[in-house]
Amino acid sequence: MVQVISTHRHNRIPLRDLGYELLININAEEIVFFNDPISIEQLAIIWVFFCFLNGSKGLTVIQKGARCLTIARSIRICVFSLTILPSPKPWCHFTGPINPFRARVGGVCNDLLYSGHVVIYTLTAISFTILSREYSMKLLRYGLRIFIWFYIFQRILCTILERHHYSIDMFLGFIVTLLIWQCKPLHIDLPKVPHNLFLHLKQLMFPKVRSILKEV
Repeated sequence: MVQVISTHRHNRIPLRDLGYELLININAEEIVFFNDPISIEQLAIIWVFFCFLNGSKGLTVIQKGARCLTIARSIRICVFSLTILPSPKPWCHFTGPINPFRARVGGVCNDLLYSGHVVIYTLTAISFTILSREYSMKLLRYGLRIFIWFYIFQRILCTILERHHYSIDMFLGFIVTLLIWQCKPLHIDLPKVPHNLFLHLKQLMFPKVRSILKEV
């Protein structure tokens, strides 16, 4: 049914985006940094690496984040496959039919509702916020949170202003990710990470050495 609908002729004129118009009216282009050197893939690597640096608690966060990412991206495939919205990019023309499993990292013309990038943005900000609470230095504890949320909102605004997504795509992606993170039944089966992670890994990797030492 989805493939049949997507082959029909449809209006490719971009929809009106009130969020985009609001940002233009308040001259948001003057406060947004457009030339960001960090790609979405690099941001995901930073997210994972930061969690690993925080030991067992970081691994707990990253495994919950991975579950959220899987669910959010799966829902996204269903949603954008069922919607045929005209792209906000004037140069982008959809020819269909839609194949969600061949969508590239940068997105395709009708790969819109909702944004997959904002899922990574939101999970990164949540992880930094949770893990930085444990820091004793106030500058890191509060400064890191302020910086990461400021950076994430910059990326969201930049995506809207560059017409890669409608503002509703970004808003829905943000809300859906937060709801999945807060939904406890979706994460109830996740394995518990040992408190002393390094000792646990050592025992798993060298069980024979440990048993020999006990006999001695």
